Amino acid sequence: MSKKLRPDETQEAVEEWADMIAQMQDSGKNPKWRKKRTNLEQITNKTGQRPQVTELTVDSYQQHWVESTDTGWQIRIATDTQKIVINCNYSSKKRGKDGRIRSI
Repeated sequence: MSKKLRPDETQEAVEEWADMIAQMQDSGKNPKWRKKRTNLEQITNKTGQRPQVTELTVDSYQQHWVESTDTGWQIRIATDTQKIVINCNYSSKKRGKDGRIRSI
C-alpha cells in the first residue's frame, strides 16, 4: 500500500525527481525508461503532419511547478525576474471528479 504524501512532501519529491533527471541529462546518459524516439522532428500527429517545434530557453531559472487542471496541465516556471505560465489544454478531453481524463 502506498503512503499518501502531504503537499509539501509531494513538492519535495517532484523537485528531487527533476534534479535527478537534470543530472542524467547533464551526464549525457540515456536513461532506460526514456523512449528512444523522442525527437519531435520525427514524430507525426494524428493527421500525419509533423508538429511545429517551439523551444524555450529560460535564463535565471529558479524553480518550476506542474499542476493538473480540469482541462489539462499548468506548468509554472520562476526566474529571477518573471513567472512563466504554460497552460497545456486537451482539445476534446476534460478531467473528471475522479481525476481521470475523459473525452467530452
